[in-house]
Amino acid sequence: MLLVDIRYCSLKDLNDIYSIEMAAYEYPWPYEIFEADLKRKIGKIFYIGAWWENKLCGFGTCRREKRKLKIMNLAVHPDFRRNKIGSQLLLAMGELGVSLGCKRALLEVRVTNHPARLLYEQFGFKPIRLLSRYYQDGEDAYLMESPLPFQIVLPKDNAEPRSE
Repeated sequence: MLLVDIRYCSLKDLNDIYSIEMAAYEYPWPYEIFEADLKRKIGKIFYIGAWWENKLCGFGTCRREKRKLKIMNLAVHPDFRRNKIGSQLLLAMGELGVSLGCKRALLEVRVTNHPARLLYEQFGFKPIRLLSRYYQDGEDAYLMESPLPFQIVLPKDNAEPRSE
C-alpha cells in the first residue's frame, strides 16, 4: 500500500490527468471533457487527485446530484495499481459527498470489470440496475449504489486473525 497525498486537481493538472486516463482505459474520455470540467466554477464537478512523491498517479471525478454523489470516473495509472490508491480516492470522494450533504453514492461500472466491481463492493456498493449497451463499444454496465458514509467491508481472505 502506498499512502498518497489526496487533494483537489486544477487546470494545471489537466495533461497528467489525461495521461492517466489514456493509460488506464481502452476507451478514454475525450481531452475536451476534462478541459471543460476543470475550467468550470469550483463546486460543480470535483476532481480529486492522488500524488505519490509529487507525481499524480490517480484521480477521481464526482459531482453532487441532489442528495446523491455521482462518481463519474476513477482511474489509477497502471504502474501504481494494486497499492490501494483507488480505495483512498474512493474514500475521499465519499467524505466529500458527506460534506455536501449526500446520503448515497452512485456509479456505473462495466459488467466485465471485475476488479473495479470488487473494489466498489468493499465500499458497500450493490448493483441496482443493468444498463444495456451503456458504453460506446456496446458493453453493458451495472448502476451501483452505496449509502454514505461508506461502510467498508473487507474481503474474507483479508480478515485479521483472531486472538483468543
